[in-house]
Order: sequence, then structure tokens, then C-alpha cells
Amino acid sequence: MSKSTITFWAIFLCGPILPGFTTAICLLVLGAQIILILVRSVGQVLAKADLADCETHITPIFSVHVAIHDEPPELVKKTLRALSDQTYADELVEIIIIDNNTADPALWRPVQTQCAQLGERFRFLHREGVIGAKAGALNIALDHTRADASHIVTIDADYVVQPGFLTEAAQALCRTGADYVQFPQAYRRTGNLAEGVDIELEEYFRSDARMADDAEAVLLTGTLCVISKPALIAVQGWSGQTTTEDAELGVRLCNAGFTGRYIPKVVGTGLLPLTLSSLSKQRHRWTGGNLRTLALYLPDLLAHDRALRDRQVIAIIAQLGAWLNFSLVPAACLLSVSLFETENPALIGVASLSLLLGLGDILMRFMVRSLAEVPKRGLAVSAIASRLALAPAAARATVDAFFPGAQRFAVTRKSMPSRMRPSDVPLDHIILFGLAITALCWPRDHAAFHDVALVALMLPLPAALWVASELSRYRSSIDGQAVQEVAA
Repeated sequence: MSKSTITFWAIFLCGPILPGFTTAICLLVLGAQIILILVRSVGQVLAKADLADCETHITPIFSVHVAIHDEPPELVKKTLRALSDQTYADELVEIIIIDNNTADPALWRPVQTQCAQLGERFRFLHREGVIGAKAGALNIALDHTRADASHIVTIDADYVVQPGFLTEAAQALCRTGADYVQFPQAYRRTGNLAEGVDIELEEYFRSDARMADDAEAVLLTGTLCVISKPALIAVQGWSGQTTTEDAELGVRLCNAGFTGRYIPKVVGTGLLPLTLSSLSKQRHRWTGGNLRTLALYLPDLLAHDRALRDRQVIAIIAQLGAWLNFSLVPAACLLSVSLFETENPALIGVASLSLLLGLGDILMRFMVRSLAEVPKRGLAVSAIASRLALAPAAARATVDAFFPGAQRFAVTRKSMPSRMRPSDVPLDHIILFGLAITALCWPRDHAAFHDVALVALMLPLPAALWVASELSRYRSSIDGQAVQEVAA
């Protein structure tokens, strides 16, 4: 049983027994929510600056690192073929594929064969017993990087980059003079399938990453990032302390005085997570890893002694808090008070306010963008549904990250059956919906805001059913594309 599950039921049972204690916890959660919203709002204001480029004349030598683990061979081979088609000078590029801890040779040997066929620029490494998950694998690749390489490029196993990617990266480095640059993650789709899921994921780059760029405090997001090799070595490489080794590295680079820029141009596309379960696990990893990173570095950030400017500190905190969801505690409190018929107006008020504030924050983030940028208002609704479907996973991760112990790195699976399965809708959503509708139908007088908060707790289930259906159709379209490519 997970720590977040124990926490939920413990608070649920303590509601009628220790009302003062649960009310105090809810107040702390509400305070954290308000602080994070204020930090993000202040960050948007302080970050507004004309950030001048600092042109340099360099010719980067790239070492491209692709870390893989239990990946479908055909998926990785497609990524490698795209890297072989780069327009950047061949002699200025090497590609290192590091397979870590894949037990089945049938998965990694075809990739090894492909590397041999693509030429001497491609080097394949297979290692078992690697510690530190992706961070450990990337450190192995760093140790095998050619001596004259000037920049390290990381690409996920499923990302197909455009032929001009490395040329774009070189131009961005020369134009900005930055020590590292981050391109946006983007996803390949067929038509408008899973478009709401895509927009929900993209929202981080359209708001948080752009704000961080203005504040000169860009964090990394793991793929399509280009880092100066001397800068990476100066901060002692990658670390497996958290499950978001990319954001953690970004904090260390900022703390060490290195400059990063966000380049808002799509240069490659990957696959969306193929099931709601995979998407939820990914969100749990992002949320928990970023919160653990924030906990590790918050004392240094707050006592930065002017090594970082205030706007940089605020931008870093805002990025690390982008996926947090504080709803687990107030949800347990509100359901407990409602179902046990406890008269506790203070707890009902605080818990309801916390839940509605969280819902309002989600609505504002996407509706404001829809008014400014998205012609079709339905896309904003789809993105909101996607965020609501992932709310239980983010809420779990927000609680789990507070407990001590190593975090487990969960790889986002890229090989799944095309049909929708019952496990695609997590049990969390069903339990939450059942408890909320029972509390709502309980024969007692409810205040309006109390009822609205209970309805808010019911929303993740229908949202999850919709997202699971969209991803099922998305998988079918991806499978169809793969069949066409093989036939061609």
C-alpha cells in the first residue's frame, strides 16, 4: 500500500475524531496552494524583461546521447534513422546509444545491429547493473563521449527529430551565447486525436518555460536539451537523487551561474503515453521528482546570497511546482466530515475552499490561454479534462514526495495493446467518485460551496474515461502508421 493511500485513509478516519488536527492540516495545505499560485503570478510579472542575446561564434561538436531501457527496437531504430539524416556536418557529430538494464537481448541486439549499419558515428553501449536509472545511464554515456565534444544532446528513445535539429541547436547556441538550451517537447498525432492531452502537456512550455526564459532560469525537461560539456562536468554530471534528473540538473546549473535559454521551436516529436495508466505514472514521476528536487534545494534558493536574482529563484520554484496538486488532504477531510455527519463548519469551509481553489486554478490556466490563442474553445475543455484525469496521480505524488526514501523511476512504456483495458481507468477515480456521490446524496442539508466541492471530486472519473478513450484511438492510429511504414 502506498504512502499516499495510507495518508488518505488515515485523515479520512481522523476527521470525526480529531477535527482540530485535520482542520490545521487543511489550513497548511490551503496556505501552500495560495503561496504557489502567488509565486507563479509574481514570476509572470517579474520575468517580463527584454532579454538580450549574447552572440558568440562557435562551431559546436555534438555528442548525442540516447538512453534506452526495455524499448521496442523498431521505435528506437526510427529515432536513430532520424539522427543519421541530420544536415549538420558528420564529422562534428557522434551518437551514443546507452542501453541500461534491459535483460532481454531481443530488445537491444536489433538496436546494436542498426548502429553498426549506420556507421562509425554511432556507438552502442549495453550495461547491466546500472544504478540511478536514466541519470546513471547518461553518466556512462558522458564517460564515453569523444574528447573534443563541446556539447551534450539528450534525446528520448521515441523522439524523431527533424533533419535540421542540430543545425538549429548550433544556431541557438551561437545566437544566445547560452551554456544550455531547451527545445519544447512535442508529440506526433494523427488529425485531432488526443489533442486535449497534447495541449495539457504543452501548457508547461507555453507558460512556465517561457516565463523562466524571461527570468534567465530555465530548467531542463530531459529530451531535446543541449548542454555545454564543460558546464555539465563542472556540476558533476547527472544525479539520480530524484526521478526528474533533468529538472534537478537545471537547478544545479542555475545555482552554478550557467545560463540557459528556452527555444520555442518544435524540432522533433515523440509519442504520447499510450494509456491513461502510463500517463498517470509519468505525471506521478514528474510531480514527485520535482517536489523532491524543490525540497532538496529550497534552503539554498531562499538563502541564495545574490548568486541568483530574486526573479530567477521565483521562476525555479514556479517550474518545480508546475505539476503539484494539493487535493488529497482536503478531499479526505471533506469526504470524512460529509459521510460521518460531523458538524465541523470550519473544516468543511477550509476543505471546500482548497478544492475549489485547485479547480479554479486549473480552469484559469487553460481558459485564459483559450481566449488568447485557441480558436476552438472545445480544445481548452479537452485540456482541462486531461488535467482533471491526472489530478489523482499528481495528488498522490505530492504526498508521496514528502515521505523519506528513494523514489522509483518508472519508464513510460511505448509498447501496448491497441484496445482499451479496464486498468486504463485507475481505481482511485472510481473510489473518489463513489465516495463523493454518496456524500452528495446523503440526506442532510449542504451548503452550496460544499456541494460544488463534492461535485469537483467527481470530475476526475468522467475525465479519465474520456482521456482513456482518446488514448485508445491514438494507439490505434499509431499502430496504423507503423503498419504503413513497414509496408512501404
